[in-house]
Amino acid sequence: MAMHNLCFRAYCQATEEEGRVLAALTFASGAEAKDVGRNRCDGYHGNPILRLDVCLISSKMIKAVFQRLGQEELRSLLGTLENRVDEDCSFYFRLDKQEACQGRLYLGERYEGDDVIAVHGKIKSYPKSREASLVNMGDFLGSLLGH
Repeated sequence: MAMHNLCFRAYCQATEEEGRVLAALTFASGAEAKDVGRNRCDGYHGNPILRLDVCLISSKMIKAVFQRLGQEELRSLLGTLENRVDEDCSFYFRLDKQEACQGRLYLGERYEGDDVIAVHGKIKSYPKSREASLVNMGDFLGSLLGH
């Protein structure tokens, strides 16, 4: 497995149903609702916002998330890999929250707006370097695409 962990974050605005956002997050991550952290905060204008977070550390669960993405989504992640990996060996992408509510996983970058589930994970690389992380993540995504 190419990753140490994979963490998901979604925001539930006051106009949204918490149960639907929670369902989208648990669908996207494969985690159970009881494992999701909740943090209440205020928006810029004082509106209540709920932040939902969950981190996966199981290699099996992390791989399952990527396997549930379609081939087009995996190709998009692989094609934009250089832009998704930082110097700290973290990998970033976003999923469309409304699609996840409907039981589908699509990258959030394909659509306008910030109604997303933000995902980031730490890539395994020894020694720790961005270059090694790019190779490891590229190999992992490529294997899922049958390369």
